[in-house]
Formats: sequence, structure tokens, C-alpha cells
Amino acid sequence: MLARIFLETAVRMKFLTLSFLYLATSLRAATLPGFRVETIASVPGVVSSLVADSRGTIYCTTTSGSIYRIDNGVPQKLLSLNTHSGGNAGLLGMALLDDHTAAVHYTTWSGESVIDDVISTVDLASGAEALLHTFVCDIEVRERGASAEHHGGNPTIGPDGAIFVGIGEYNSFVLAQEPEWNGGKIFRIDRDGNATQFARGVRNPYDVAWDPDLNRLVFTDNGPSAGDELHVISDGANCGWPDTVGNEPQINGSVPPVYVFPATVAPTGLLRLAPNTNPLLRRGYLSGSFVARSLFYFSDLTARPIADPYPIVDDFDEAVIDVTQAPNGEVYFSTVRFPSTSHIQHLIVPKRGDCDGDGSVDWRDIVALNGELGDAPEPMLRAQDGTFAGTWGCDVNADGTIDKRDLSALTSMLTRRRAVGTR
Repeated sequence: MLARIFLETAVRMKFLTLSFLYLATSLRAATLPGFRVETIASVPGVVSSLVADSRGTIYCTTTSGSIYRIDNGVPQKLLSLNTHSGGNAGLLGMALLDDHTAAVHYTTWSGESVIDDVISTVDLASGAEALLHTFVCDIEVRERGASAEHHGGNPTIGPDGAIFVGIGEYNSFVLAQEPEWNGGKIFRIDRDGNATQFARGVRNPYDVAWDPDLNRLVFTDNGPSAGDELHVISDGANCGWPDTVGNEPQINGSVPPVYVFPATVAPTGLLRLAPNTNPLLRRGYLSGSFVARSLFYFSDLTARPIADPYPIVDDFDEAVIDVTQAPNGEVYFSTVRFPSTSHIQHLIVPKRGDCDGDGSVDWRDIVALNGELGDAPEPMLRAQDGTFAGTWGCDVNADGTIDKRDLSALTSMLTRRRAVGTR
């Protein structure tokens, strides 16, 4: 009993710890050399998710229940859902089924507590809602309800059109392993509304993503005070919580995370990068962070062990909440400045050949590339790690390695430009 009280106390202390870490960190930001961040829109409220349709139009949700479309930097409210924000509750996320229809995850409120997690579809033009499935937050006791904490977040769409969503354990850790409770589980919801349990033993998964190459579900899970995790799972997985967390030994047949963050970051939105659509971020995953206020890049989830992610944006002046990618490869992420303002950010990557990171490709990049080659041939991802801090744009021929062939490619690029009278 004492052990249980201790763990419950530790779990509740994490929210206070995260709040302190967020408020105590100075307002500054850093990016990898050559990367830039441009704010393209401000949105009232707390943005909980961000998506882009097939035309590159950006949509976002707020925890208060609103869905916005971003038109030339101006948020246009399309509709509002009947929910109640507070804690980790409200409109928690959406995923596009097509350019006109979204699957949404939100909570309902009794006036005293959260009573349901709802998955429905909404028509973005008309605002019409069709309920798919309701996950009851308790076992229908006389006084219904659950904590407003740990309700998970974004849904994602699988290859057959099914919806996957993670629901946290309502800040009551014992539920995650109990089959009769909905908390602490990841579910698959068919388009007819039928829901089946896909995985159990999760604490508070903010986002999930389907990986068609691995044929697995990828998600991040927030640990109690440390031990934030990245998982790659298949149907039927037991992810361990609360029996084990982070790098602790696995028990009861649980599946270990593929990566454990070495410090508390509180992972948020997760994006599988579309292969070969972005000139530098050609594959892998991006993950946001509430506490570190970073945008992390995982280059390869098949490696063992998985390498530490690269903080492309680090120590931003606002919490990084979600991340999405347009069909043309451009990456956008949402940030929030509590208590009431969110921003949509455009991540601008270095151009191929922009080795010095000044935003242009010219003969000065020859000097910068020679400086980078002084560190010897190395992977593109380590361009900033040696004596000379180059950019990933030093990998001019896009083969993943910075070597003398990139010098030849850059020289040829600049010679061609000069020949046709361009700079």
C-alpha cells in the first residue's frame, strides 16, 4: 500500500515538475546551422494538433474545441465541438481521412470530471459530425468520471483507413494493465465504429503514427518523472506501464521501448517524414517536446541501438506541440505560449550547397565546404559536430556523406549558374 501511495504521489508530481521546468527556462532558442524558423500564423488558444491536406492547406485544432484553417496566415474558424478543456482534456487531436473529412479525438465533461473519450468524424465544410466510438472513462459506477489528465492525443490513419488512437491511464497508473478499463490502451477503430484493443500498458501517449515500411505503429509515451519513451509495436503489445518504465527490466511479456530519452522532454506530436520529399529530411521521424521545447529528428528507427535524436530546433521560446508535413515536403510545427496564444511555425531547411548557412548558395560555400572537409569525410548528420560547424547543406550530392564529391558537385553547380548568368 505504501509503495502504491508513493508511486501515485510521484506520478502527480510530474505535472508540477513539468510546469516548473517550462516556466523556469529562459526564453531563448537554438537551431542547427542553416535551419531557420518562420512564424506564419497566430492562433487563439492552445493548439493541440496540426495537419496538412493534399493541397498543402494547414488545419489545426485547439483544446477548447475549435478547428481552424490557415488562409494566407489568417486562422479561419471552421467549427467548434462541444468539449471542455483543462489539464490533458478537450479537443486533443485530429487526422485527415481526406481533404474534406477529419477524424477527431475529444473528451466530454460532466461538470466535475471527464466521462468519455470520443472518436468521431467531422465534415470540414459543413461541420457535420458522425460519432464513431465512445470510450467510457470508468466502469459505469454510480458517480461517473475520471481525471482530466492523461487522455492521450492525436489519432492517426492506418493503411486500410482504420483510425488508431492512444488513450492515457487517466493519471491512475493501475488501469493500464486492466483489460476491462479503457485507460492506458491504444485502440484501432474501424470506419464502422468497431473498436479493438491494439496495445496496453501505456501511460500518456500524445501521438501515434503508422509506419508502412515497418508495418508497425510508432508512438511516444510520457514517463512519470523521467523515462520518456519511443515505441515501435505490433498488434497485442504490452508496453509495460506501470510494471516497468524506461530502461527498467521488462516483465510479464512486455515489449521494451526502442528508445528512452536520457532526460525529461515530455514528447508531444510525432511525424513520419514522407520519403524523399524534403531535400534534407528525406526519411525518419520528427517529435516535438513540451519541456525541452525542441523539435527532435530521428533519422533511422531500424538501427539498434537507435541513435540519439538531433534537436533541429532546441530550447525554443514556446512549447512545441505538434508537427506536420505538406505534400511538397515542407515541415510545419505548432507552438504554444501559455496561457492563451499558439503559433504555426515553418521550418526552413538549408539549401543543397548552402554549407555556411547564410541562406544562399555562392562561392563562399566553397570555403565553408573546404572547412568541413577538414574534419574528414563524415555523415551529413554530423556536419555541425567537428571543428568547423557546417550545415547539412554541405551534402551537396545528397548521398548522406560529406566528402570531396560534394566539392565537385558544388563547383559544378556554381559554374553552371555563372554560365547562364544566375547567382
